[in-house]
Amino acid sequence: MKIENCMQLLKEWVGHETVDEGHAKALAIKFCFKYTDCGCVFDSDSDGITVAGYAEGSDAELPPYHLYWGFTIKEFNDALDQADDDGVQEWNACNEVWE
Repeated sequence: MKIENCMQLLKEWVGHETVDEGHAKALAIKFCFKYTDCGCVFDSDSDGITVAGYAEGSDAELPPYHLYWGFTIKEFNDALDQADDDGVQEWNACNEVWE
């Protein structure tokens, strides 16, 4: 399935159905922050979505991952996983945590 809006994203990603795009976007923001290790950020607009990692205490600008509407859930999960990994790696570097 090609994802064309936040409502479809939520349904494919977490099985949550909503009939309001604004509410779906708010939930996507919340879920990306709450259910990733680094607290990823999420945004959407008329072109698609953007996810990016976050590293508290770091001044680094982590790369955003943009997906244009029409992406698959696998493409979304891959982008979110990469963004989360970026945030975790930056947090570890900032806090001198080495695996």
